[in-house]
Amino acid sequence: MNVPTDERGAGRRLAARRRWRVRLGVIASIAVLLPTLVAPGAAHAVAEVPCSSTGITDWKLRARAFNLSVWDGYRFTLLSSTPQFFVSDARQLVNDTDLPVNYTVSSSVSNTYTVEATAGVSVDVGDFLTTTVSTKIVMSRTTAIGASLTVTVPPRTRLIAEYGVEGYDVSYNVDMWLAFVSGKNPPPFPATQQCQVLGTFPQQTIAPTYVEGWRVRTA
Repeated sequence: MNVPTDERGAGRRLAARRRWRVRLGVIASIAVLLPTLVAPGAAHAVAEVPCSSTGITDWKLRARAFNLSVWDGYRFTLLSSTPQFFVSDARQLVNDTDLPVNYTVSSSVSNTYTVEATAGVSVDVGDFLTTTVSTKIVMSRTTAIGASLTVTVPPRTRLIAEYGVEGYDVSYNVDMWLAFVSGKNPPPFPATQQCQVLGTFPQQTIAPTYVEGWRVRTA
């Protein structure tokens, strides 16, 4: 079927207008986005430093339009990590007799423990935590139901059996920068590339490991 030349031309013009609307929409989105990346109330120019001097370890593409790419850069600093045992289920084992008593218990409660950022940024910290805290850390762990334990309680003794997962309470800082990069190539960027300083965001999270089971202690 032959399409008249004027109809083909109208179709091409309509498609071109649609492409320009999409491009303008992306540019407008970046323009709206940028003020939110600067600390609220800042009345001075955002400081710029060479990206190569920041120690940035993670990059995340925020937006792209035409030949301009906007990247977030992150650097993580560990402040503290404290070992913990996150209890999802517990039993009290009481022996008021003069002879040892055997108990068998099974976990019946399931809880999920997850690494979560507390404020300011949304970025994957899994590699950072497994490198600086423990290689056993996982981003999320759900405790099992039906895990059993058999224990002998001595005479005139009370024990507490707890089921859960080993983990950590972790405090760390996330330093954040913004880079406007010409082109579409991913990091690393040329030594001349500048980064805008966005600030430091303190974080607090639990960090579960894959080590799960029962532990017994004196009541």
